Amino acid sequence: MEVEIKKYFATFDKEYCRTYIQTVCADEYKQVKRRIDRLLDNRFIFDRTWDMEPCLVEHQLINMDWTTVYHDDPEWAYMLNRHEYLLDFLVGYLVEENPLYIEKLKWYIFHWINHVTDFFPNSVTTRTLDTGIRCFSWLKIILFLTEWKLLDERELTILCQSLQKQIDFLMTYYREKYTLSNWGVLQTTAIIACYHFLADKLEIDDAYLFAIKELEKQLCTQVLEDGTQFEQSILYHVEVYKAIFELVVLVPEMKESIAAILSKMAHYIRMMTTSSGKTVAFGDSDEHDTADLLNASAILLEDSQLLDNHAHLEIYGVMLFGKKGIDLFKILKENNVENTRESAFYKNSGHVCIKEQDSYLFFKNGPIGSAHSHSDQNSFCLYVDNCPIFVDSGRYTYKEEERRYDLKSAYSHSTCLVDGISPDNVVGSWEYDDYPQTLYCDYRHEEAYHYIEGAYLSHRHHHLCVHKRHIVGIGNSAWFVIDEVICEGEHGLSTQFILDDTAVFQHNTVNTLNIMSKVPFTVEPAIISKQYNTIVDTKKLVKHQPFTNQIIDYTLFAKDTVSIRKKDVYQSDGTLLENGLAFEIKDNNKHLLLILVVEEIYKGEKLIVVDDVKVKGKCSIYDKKTNKLHRLK
Repeated sequence: MEVEIKKYFATFDKEYCRTYIQTVCADEYKQVKRRIDRLLDNRFIFDRTWDMEPCLVEHQLINMDWTTVYHDDPEWAYMLNRHEYLLDFLVGYLVEENPLYIEKLKWYIFHWINHVTDFFPNSVTTRTLDTGIRCFSWLKIILFLTEWKLLDERELTILCQSLQKQIDFLMTYYREKYTLSNWGVLQTTAIIACYHFLADKLEIDDAYLFAIKELEKQLCTQVLEDGTQFEQSILYHVEVYKAIFELVVLVPEMKESIAAILSKMAHYIRMMTTSSGKTVAFGDSDEHDTADLLNASAILLEDSQLLDNHAHLEIYGVMLFGKKGIDLFKILKENNVENTRESAFYKNSGHVCIKEQDSYLFFKNGPIGSAHSHSDQNSFCLYVDNCPIFVDSGRYTYKEEERRYDLKSAYSHSTCLVDGISPDNVVGSWEYDDYPQTLYCDYRHEEAYHYIEGAYLSHRHHHLCVHKRHIVGIGNSAWFVIDEVICEGEHGLSTQFILDDTAVFQHNTVNTLNIMSKVPFTVEPAIISKQYNTIVDTKKLVKHQPFTNQIIDYTLFAKDTVSIRKKDVYQSDGTLLENGLAFEIKDNNKHLLLILVVEEIYKGEKLIVVDDVKVKGKCSIYDKKTNKLHRLK
């Protein structure tokens, strides 16, 4: 135990880290101090960056009861029993060396040990997920208290006896399905980390051998080839990533075998970070600031591309890596070259992320993941001028209630509905009776031009219904959304875009974007949730139009500095191509012709002509200034 702890802290330098936090992380430490002050008085607010189920309402437990549930939501009790918040006491002691912090930290842990004596997998105090998180939290606490000589032998013995009991409990109630669940990773990583440091204190050899083999299976099963975690939720992707990331930090000999997976997963988190610095609230997720995790990841993986724009390393990274990490962060920062244009296509999950100067677009059309998946096929989020315009709806709660169901369904996403019917059927907080089946997702790009295409099949009507969506992005200035819906019979199409609550819609504009559409939009009330336990009133833009059998519709969003004119599309024999779309795009820097043919041409000549420009392809962009043709598909 002592040898491994000394190795871990060999380059930490307590005094250096204290000074760094006091001088460089002073504002962040004020937040930590506020949390510590509450905890000293048994007052709880769960508002740390990666808290799984935050609660911003303060509750005080004058008589400490670990089974307490507030708002009829057991998630509050789960958060209480994970003990991640106790790590703030370590930061506080490092900075202030106030013995009260360590006394209260120990009080919480030993109070829990004395009062939570019966373990059950369905208990609010000892679910296996929360037990895994708690064991990992306790291990970190043991490491720091031992290094700082603040833990006596009797206290260590009591802690290890409880850890032994908890790990035995995890092994007894481990289920086959955990191989394909974040629950499993949060247990196996804790067991491996505890064994690495406490093998001479615990009898968990068999548990360790199981956890090593099981973790390998979990990563092969859960993490797809493109680096996304299968659950279709950025939050649970991060929870899995963060667990294996911290395991590798504590057990560096595991880095070689896991580094490639970590790198893919970290870059996905980076690409899911919008121009606001926060993640899309995709699936069961909140809007999370990613700077602390990405900067720490850059240190472990020695990858400057992962660095956030923050000028310093956050407290999270300081506590993980100490002085050596701070020094490496500075070197990486000096060598970092920021990209203003970047995109990624995650084929296995059906995600497209596009970053242009001051803008961001996320599109999703992929397979259903876990029960944390939302019905968000062909939906997208758009940020312009670093401001959110169209956003994901978030999750709000896991309780069984209508707002939870609505936020999971297509009713709360920027997509299309036929006859006002969602392509899914949400029947519970964790269940669907029907879900739209992805047909394909495709992405092509060249220079500043981006083309996305997705299609899904719905069984919610008398006849099968197919929705194909095409999105063309022109740098950070214009976005073209083309929807094709096929459903036999007479129907009504509703196209909707979920606005962020800060976005302003008036006179056919949203913020700095002009809207172009054959059918005018109306504004309807909507809700979004940027953080668990919070609801925000917002609006959605909606347009309705009838169709028989098939419809092709478009909606254009362009900055007010861009002019757009619709053009006719002809076949080379002079026949007007009724379902062809073409737009002339002009501003001070460009003069383009966008030509879209979303249907196959099976009658007449196949060559397309617009303004004497001849093309063959589904999506082409012709630069009238350079006479260069970009055929995206």
